[in-house]
This record gives sequence, structure tokens and C-alpha cells, in this order.
Amino acid sequence: MSLGETIHRLRTEQNLSQDGLADALGVSRQSISKWETNRSVPDLDKLVKLSGVFGVTLDELVLGERPAPAPDPVPPAPPPQAAFPPRKIAGAILLCMGFLVVLSCTLLGSLLAGLLFASPLLLCSAVCFLLRTHTGLWCAWAVCIPVDVYLRYATGINWRLTLFTPHFQPSMNYIRLAIAWGQLAAMVLLVALTAVLLRKKELADTRRSRGLLLGGWALFLLSCVLPSLLWSSQRWFAFFFAALDWGRIALLTVLLVLTLRFLRSRRAENTAAC
Repeated sequence: MSLGETIHRLRTEQNLSQDGLADALGVSRQSISKWETNRSVPDLDKLVKLSGVFGVTLDELVLGERPAPAPDPVPPAPPPQAAFPPRKIAGAILLCMGFLVVLSCTLLGSLLAGLLFASPLLLCSAVCFLLRTHTGLWCAWAVCIPVDVYLRYATGINWRLTLFTPHFQPSMNYIRLAIAWGQLAAMVLLVALTAVLLRKKELADTRRSRGLLLGGWALFLLSCVLPSLLWSSQRWFAFFFAALDWGRIALLTVLLVLTLRFLRSRRAENTAAC
């Protein structure tokens, strides 16, 4: 493409008339016409002014070359992801182990025992498949609850046995007492870990949140004295007592998490006010 054709193209793209371009350059309209028909060539200073008016480089003006379009930015490659996350691999292994336990006990003549002994494995497997965060914590809960159920109804051991420690006699079997203390320590550790790991969000200091916390703690205290008010020697009471224990532990855990979140929010507000 000749210089005259380039000037004509750029002028047309800019919607300039020959008179308008002549006024911008300080030349006559006839000069513009001669340049576009290649009857004359503009001086160097006029070429510089033309490139400024058209917003192009001298190379594009003189050689008639359009600048190459910038290549589209290449999006960064996504980080490689495992085809099967480690938690799901662990879940599959636990599921297979649970199935083997159930199968073995069934072959020995007790499907119910197989389901009972395999329940921690099956529950942990479900946790690994369904939950992405704090998987280890929820697996620990999934193990602790079936173990507590088994010890309560198969051996009569539960953490309340620790209350009789000062009056325990050798004839009562100190191994039972040690197991009860182990249960209590595991439960306290799980409650504390759950409260610490889930405290990071904030609970706004509002009338509703304060009422929720006060009502929750009042309900917890009521659940502590309720068994002595409703004591019964009937068989159903043992199941009610166990359900009340587990409900109390769950309520305590939730209340501790909410209280820590509430205190965290109050601390943040006080810091901002300072």
C-alpha cells in the first residue's frame, strides 16, 4: 500500500475531511489531495504531525502496515487435582474394612455383632466421603459414639463411673474405672477440639444472640439436674439416660462454639472502637 493510500485510509477511518486534516497540519487542502494521489510526498515534519493526528507510528504511516493484534492472554493452567482425593481413598479403605468385619461376623453367625463392631469403620467412611473439612475431627466423633454405646450396654461402663473414684474398691475392678476415665478424657478432648476448631467465625453481639446463649446454657444446666428428678429403675430409663448424656454433650459442644464466636466478635468490636 502506497503512502497516499495509507493517508487516505487513515483519514477516512478518523472521519476527517481533507479540509479538516489540512487545518490540523497547517497546510492547504490541495497539499492533502496531492499526498493522497501520490503526486507529492509530505516532508518529514509533516509525516511526524500526520502520525500524531492519526495516532499511528511512522512505520505504519510510511509502510502502510497495521500493527499485529496482541495475542490473547493465555489463562493460567489450573492446578492439577487428584483424580481421587486422599480422604475418599481413606473412605473407600474404611468401607472395605467395615464390610469385611460384617461379613466375618455374619459367617460366624452374628450379623448384629458384625454391624456393631463395624459401625465405627462405616461411620468414618461416610464422614470421609461426605465432609471436606475437619474430617479427622468428625471421624473421631464417629468412633467415640459407637464405642460408648458398646461399653454402656455390653459392659455397663460409662464415664459416670469416674464419680465413684473416691469410693472405688479393688473388688469393683480397677480396669473398669480406668476405661471410664479414658472415656471421659476422650470426650473432654473432643469437645475442646471441636470448640477450638469451629470458633473462627464470629457471632454478632445482638439481643437475639445473647438470648440464644443464655437460653442454651440454662437448658444445659436443666439437663444436668433432670436425671435426678426423673430417676426410675425401669429398663427404658437406661436408654433415656444414655440419650440425655449424648444430647448434653452435643449441647455443651454447640454452646462452647457459639460462646467462643460471641467473645471473638466482642473482642473485634472493642479493638475497632479503640
